[in-house]
This record gives sequence, structure tokens and C-alpha cells, in this order.
Amino acid sequence: MNRTLRISLTLALLMGAGLGCRKPKVADKIQGRTAPDLLAKGESLLRNGKWEQGRAELRLIEEYLPSTPEFPKAKLLLADSYFFGSTNNYPEAQVEYQSFLNYFPRSEKRDYALYHIALCHYASIMSAEREQTETKKALETFQQLLKESPGSTYAEQAKSKITQCWRRIAEHELLVGVFYVNTYNYPAAENRLKGLLQTYPEYVDRERAYFFLGEALRKKLVTQETLTQFNKEFLAKYQKKDFTELSPSDLARYKLDFDKFSKEEIAKYREEGKGYYQKLVESYTTGEWATRARERMVEMGQRDVKEELDS
Repeated sequence: MNRTLRISLTLALLMGAGLGCRKPKVADKIQGRTAPDLLAKGESLLRNGKWEQGRAELRLIEEYLPSTPEFPKAKLLLADSYFFGSTNNYPEAQVEYQSFLNYFPRSEKRDYALYHIALCHYASIMSAEREQTETKKALETFQQLLKESPGSTYAEQAKSKITQCWRRIAEHELLVGVFYVNTYNYPAAENRLKGLLQTYPEYVDRERAYFFLGEALRKKLVTQETLTQFNKEFLAKYQKKDFTELSPSDLARYKLDFDKFSKEEIAKYREEGKGYYQKLVESYTTGEWATRARERMVEMGQRDVKEELDS
């Protein structure tokens, strides 16, 4: 009897545990409400600023009624609740808008979702001194919107934001170039500022770009790469494998040749630097940077500018 009783109790406990762990049915979760009911309730809660409660209603559609016609709108409302909510949770909004596009890639609301994904990145743009990863992502998404839907309601706003993105990226590149000048890395400054003028001709602050490019070239010396190439050509000219094969007279000749070469190279840099100062003076006759450019040109022996200043 005891053995039979123990078996019966064990079976009863197991059955009870199984019943306790039963996953609630859909009907239990939504309590008989339809997708339109849940959508209306969620919208109402969101309009009244009850963000968490509204999302909870909309999540029920997402989880239990994804095949209903109300699901697309529920997905967008979820995204909007993060974008327009009191805390402006842009990263979460971006995830939700992207999720909407994943579910409904051909939706008539695709341009709306794309535009708001771009705005999420745009709202996260850092100051020009910081890395511009979010700016570039915003730019790419605005451009994607224009490519896919050039006639979109959001096209003009996207174009305006694209201009602002380009300006911010150009400003960042300029500040990096200025930083290199101020930290004596003149070759890097030259490369950055020339790339800036070439890549962002419509958005760059040319006054500062010309001035600091002039500064980089005015102070630049022979680079390690240029020196390496000179050494290679010198050894080839005199048919030597390396510098250990050079005699004292060869080394003396090397010094003379390098002194001449370096003076010529530096003279080229200085002349090119003057050219950027000249562009600044000619294009912007007044202002701080034009004045500073004239002063540099006087220092570097530009007589015509000196005469102009003296007159």
C-alpha cells in the first residue's frame, strides 16, 4: 500500500508541475480582444504619453497577431513611440524602424521609415571635434531615401539634412588638418587638407583650409619617404648596395647632394604654400585669415603684397 501511495503522489506532483508550467494560450494573453482593439488601445495610451503601457498593447499584436492587417501600423507606432517619446530613445527607435523595413520591405511607408532612421542618426551627430560615424550613417540613409523615392514627401527635408551632414564632415576634416598643423605633423596636415578641398569643394571653409594648408607647406621639411627614395636613387647612381659600401669621399658627396636636394624640395614646398596664401588673399580680400595670409606672404618675401600693405 505504501508503495502504491508513493507512486500515486509522485504522478500527481508531476501532473501538477506540468500544468503549472503550461504556456498561456493566445486567448489568455489578449483576453478575447482583437487586433483592432489592441491597436486602438495602444494608440490612445501613446497619445496620452503613457509610453510603456501603449507599447505593451502593441507588443501583443506583434507577438500574437502578426498576420493581421493592424500589424504594420503597430510596428510603426512602436518605432514612433521611441522616436517621439518623452525620452527620445533614438537607438531603440532606429532598431524598430529597421525592424519594420525588414518585415515590410515594399511598404508604402518605406520612405517614412527610412527618413526616420536617418533622423535617428542625425540626432546623434557629435560636435565637429568628434568622430563623425553617425553623420556618415545619416548621410548614407538620406541618400538612400532620395535614390529610392526622389518624389517622397521627405525629399526636400532630406536634401537639406544632406547639406548639413556634408558641412559637418568637412568641418571635422578641417579640424583634423588644423590639429596636425598644430602638432607639427605637416605631411599629414597637407594630405588631409588637400583631400578636404578635393572631396568637399562645396562645403569646406576655404579661408581656413587655404591658410592652414599654406602653414603646413611653409613649415614642411623633407619627409622620411622622400629621404628613402633619395637614398635609393643615390646608391643606384653610384652602383652601391648599401651605405656600408660608401667611402669617405662618397659620404661627402652624399652630404653635398642631399643638402642641395633638400633645399630644392623645401623651396618647392614654400612656393606651393605661397600659392595657397595667394588664393586666400585673392578670394577673400578681408577677414582674419586673409590678413594673416598677407602677413605670411610678407615674411616669405612677396614684394607686391608688401607694397600693397605699405600703400
